[in-house]
Amino acid sequence: MTESVPRKATFPEVLKMVMSAFLGIRKQAGRESLEVSPVQVIAVGLLAAAAFVLSVMLVVRLVLP
Repeated sequence: MTESVPRKATFPEVLKMVMSAFLGIRKQAGRESLEVSPVQVIAVGLLAAAAFVLSVMLVVRLVLP
């Protein structure tokens, strides 16, 4: 048996994984062949959370006078 070496995940791939986790979507297809470090996931998760909070703040400011 030949085992393929997992390749490092790119930023868009990690972003896709984090966004699907935020939405609660579990899709395992192709994820086994990626190597994702915890630092990548934490960094992208913090950026996504900050973007979400800022977008909610923007919407509130636009709606309220």
